[in-house]
Amino acid sequence: MKPKVLFPLLVAFSLTTGIESIVWQRAIADTQNPKPICPENSPCRFPRRSGLTDIRVITPPRGSLLNPQPTLSWTPLADTQEYTVRLLRSGETIWELPNVRDTEIPYPANQSPLTPGINYELMVEADGKAGKSMFRLMTPSQAESVMAEVQEIRQKNLSVDEMALQLAEVYQDYDLMTAAIQTLTDAIDQNSQSLEVYQSLGNLYNRLELPRVAELVYQESLDLASSRQDIAGLAQAQIGLAKSFVAQEKLPQAVEALTAAYSHYQQLNNAELTPQVAQFLGEVYEMDNNYEEARRWYQDAKAGYEAIGAEQRIEYIEKVMRRLN
Repeated sequence: MKPKVLFPLLVAFSLTTGIESIVWQRAIADTQNPKPICPENSPCRFPRRSGLTDIRVITPPRGSLLNPQPTLSWTPLADTQEYTVRLLRSGETIWELPNVRDTEIPYPANQSPLTPGINYELMVEADGKAGKSMFRLMTPSQAESVMAEVQEIRQKNLSVDEMALQLAEVYQDYDLMTAAIQTLTDAIDQNSQSLEVYQSLGNLYNRLELPRVAELVYQESLDLASSRQDIAGLAQAQIGLAKSFVAQEKLPQAVEALTAAYSHYQQLNNAELTPQVAQFLGEVYEMDNNYEEARRWYQDAKAGYEAIGAEQRIEYIEKVMRRLN
């Protein structure tokens, strides 16, 4: 039986539920309806985030919740045995749990559940470092609206994968990312063979600034695409991997993934996405202070954009190249 994607995530991050957060606009191309890798007049890359701590709250992150007693989880800090977990409201501590030895705990049973419509902040601290997130519980009327749409989708005659994708989109529309990710992982646990399900899950983790988790999912997607000899699927997974690598400051691995994606889009004669990958490569080389290679790839991107008449993209690349010269 095919291994479940959640298993390595459980090992690495003590993760049993998904993530909730405000949705970022999707930027990875999909097979049926290709979307730009690089927005016009802006960088392609998933940027490195300055000032991030080594502790990242996994559940619940910023956004909306349906569960008034959510599971609390975070990424582990190396060589750390104990954490302090605090829930705050308007900057004041509501409750505090010192000496927590796990990286996933249930909501304290002896504490009052979350109140709908109130902004909360969860803070996890250890060894002078901290991770935090802000969230609120949906009001009953908001939750009712969500469930009405969910029920409408469930009544359709859809495959498991299509059902998961549509439900995940609804949950994303309402910032309910825990439900979105759990829906996608449930489909994968049922031995999904849909590259779109894997890509959607990886994209969500990347958007939630959990690139190490995203990397694992994209690798599963890459393996699945490879087994099918699906060139477009390989390129999609490689773009996702590159974004997760950049976020982790693994620039050589990002270059390797992007170079492979570039080759695959060339093989597909994809005149729109090939220069966008070239642009992405230029940006990664620039981040790595390799300006010679950066200029080479930017020039390649410019030539590709000129071939398809992408004027805004040409103007952006010319602006970047002037900065490097």
